[in-house]
Amino acid sequence: MGKIKKLDENVFRKIAAGEVIERPLSAVKELVENSLDSGADSIIIELENAGKSSIIIKDNGEGFDIEDIEQAFKRHSTSKFKVLDDFNSLNTLGFRGEALPSILEVSLIELKTANKEDGFGTHVIFDGTKIRSSEKIAFNKGSEIIVKELFYNFPVRKKFLKTDRTELNQITTFVEQAAIVNFNVSFKILNNNKIIFFYNKVNSLKERIYQIFGKDFVNSLKELKYSQAGYTITGFISDINRGGSTKKKQFYFVNKRVVREKTIIASFNNSFRKYIEKGKSPEGVLLLSVPPNDIDVNIHPMKLEIKFRDSSFIYNFIKYSIESVLNTNHNLEEQPNDKQSFSELASLDNKFDFRENNHQNYFNNNPKNSTEYVQKTLFNSEQLESDDFRLIGQYKNSYILIEKEGELILIDQHNGHERFNFDKLKTSYNEQNIETATPLFPIIIELSHREMVILNNEKMAVLNKMGFELRSYSSNSYSIKSFPSILKEKDIKDVILEIIYIKENDINIEDKIFAEIACKSAIKINHPLQSEEMKIIVRNLYKSSNPYFCPHGRPIIIKYTLESIEKQLKRR
Repeated sequence: MGKIKKLDENVFRKIAAGEVIERPLSAVKELVENSLDSGADSIIIELENAGKSSIIIKDNGEGFDIEDIEQAFKRHSTSKFKVLDDFNSLNTLGFRGEALPSILEVSLIELKTANKEDGFGTHVIFDGTKIRSSEKIAFNKGSEIIVKELFYNFPVRKKFLKTDRTELNQITTFVEQAAIVNFNVSFKILNNNKIIFFYNKVNSLKERIYQIFGKDFVNSLKELKYSQAGYTITGFISDINRGGSTKKKQFYFVNKRVVREKTIIASFNNSFRKYIEKGKSPEGVLLLSVPPNDIDVNIHPMKLEIKFRDSSFIYNFIKYSIESVLNTNHNLEEQPNDKQSFSELASLDNKFDFRENNHQNYFNNNPKNSTEYVQKTLFNSEQLESDDFRLIGQYKNSYILIEKEGELILIDQHNGHERFNFDKLKTSYNEQNIETATPLFPIIIELSHREMVILNNEKMAVLNKMGFELRSYSSNSYSIKSFPSILKEKDIKDVILEIIYIKENDINIEDKIFAEIACKSAIKINHPLQSEEMKIIVRNLYKSSNPYFCPHGRPIIIKYTLESIEKQLKRR
């Protein structure tokens, strides 16, 4: 008897639905995109328990025609296209006809809708996948979809949902991104009747970025606008030598769709290598408009990933547009006039006269940072003592060379100093005697609404114990009244943002925070040091808990024995 059996219809319908609706975010995303496709300029998302208990999406778009409601909740039903060739001109966010029936398969749904301005609409309640009741109601043009008890009949999927905070963070991240690109639409999101954020519609992308991220972020960006060969890129990107310590503020959109696409990400980050300090990442919002027939948006269940017909062209197009903004010596007369010549030109890096990073020559040009200048804040407490090593010198203003116990040792000055700072911070923290400082002038840090959400009580408590005093300044900003004295004032905002984005499931949040502060406060590479400063770094390193690896796991020292050297020189 054969082993292969046909699955029960109820089983394969649940499996198919689960491929589209993985978590509350999936339902929110599909429904919000449908609202945007309907022409809505006002969207309200109301959640209970981060969407696990209830999701309500209200919009003022083109409501359902009463004759279309039943068909809209059946599989393979869509108003977006009729034949396969329609994919070549597809400009809508939703199109598969799987969203509504998939949500209906794993939840309880009610729909209120009207497609006219006469004040009358329809209220439909579903029972399973069938309409249980339908009645006329007073209702303004638009739709309200109520999704209750997600996965009530699919316990396997329900038990894998994360905490409310994690699920809510996923949803707010998506809605915030949707709000960025759809700046002419108002977005409001609530959880358990508490407003998470509310963005009124505005007239420009810049205004929306200001709404979400504040003036500091907007002021750190340059406008990007470039068109060629039927492609257009607009947005805002980091200025030269600006950026963040993470990639959290990189936002990519293709034809108004939020995407994760390796070609765009690689081009954006690689294009900044000559314009940004090592260890920092560029930030910005990129809106790419391409002919619909040059992309495939149907390769990911949530449509987050896309595929370009010519990814090489896209890479070079983005690269050229960024360089045309950042490089003042860029020869605009050499702009390509068609796709083929564009690809040929953009691939020739020697066509561009790149500027050197300012930070490379910073210490040579600034007398306060010469070898004549001692960093008193870092070294004034150290006393001279006898050493069990011989200092040889500094290589490339980045690596300390010593002779110790018959070996030649190369020490990464940044990683070595970071290790000492980490140990010192951890000891002071455990003994509750961290030294703090007060800013000379007021320091205000503006956070996005999502960042306000994920700055939870646990992280705030650790920050307070670490020496940070943050006082509420406005609905989405804090005034910094004190901070660990080991930090420079210019690094405070970056450190706090990095701490905010530490994942909740990290085993030891404190150690992660120590590591971030230790890194920011450590001597950088490309920094000349006096002999005594180098000796202090070496002494402290060998007194530390682990002289071989920094708190982030990077190696600190490399050893060369006399035997290995003589073998390479053919003396053995």
